[in-house]
Amino acid sequence: MTDPMTSPEPDPTPPVTPASGTTSNPLNPSATPANTAQVLEASRAMLFGGLWPAIGVAVLAAVVAGLLAGTTGVVAAIVGAVVVIAVCSLGPLVMRWTAAADPMVVMAAALVSMMGKLGLLLVVFLVLQALGVVDTRIAALALGPTALAFIVGEVIAFARLKTPTIAV
Repeated sequence: MTDPMTSPEPDPTPPVTPASGTTSNPLNPSATPANTAQVLEASRAMLFGGLWPAIGVAVLAAVVAGLLAGTTGVVAAIVGAVVVIAVCSLGPLVMRWTAAADPMVVMAAALVSMMGKLGLLLVVFLVLQALGVVDTRIAALALGPTALAFIVGEVIAFARLKTPTIAV
């Protein structure tokens, strides 16, 4: 049995970080509202920064596919572009879903989602090829440039953010 006079009781007030003055999560002291807001801002910027260039490249790929292979080429290009846009959108969405977590968890989730995106693209592409619903050569010609445009757009949007990304 412990003596109530000698055993310290836990402090019911949450800790305050000296640098920001914001209250941190007692279960996760690294995740502050400021960190969460920065991750949410970055994920939004990266999603829209990648989405618009990818849509532009997808439209261009559909036009080129239409000139090369007619209507079936347009359909294949659109399918490839939609698949890559959906899969590439997972990275910023995972960041958004994990924004309130510890920053290391957010980074780990982003890295796992990157590897998952590559695996998912491979599986979807192999399924499309096995089903024979679309010309996978044309879909691949749309998929590659669209994915590249999305990734470049994400990187540029992240680089343009005005929030610091390295806490010292």
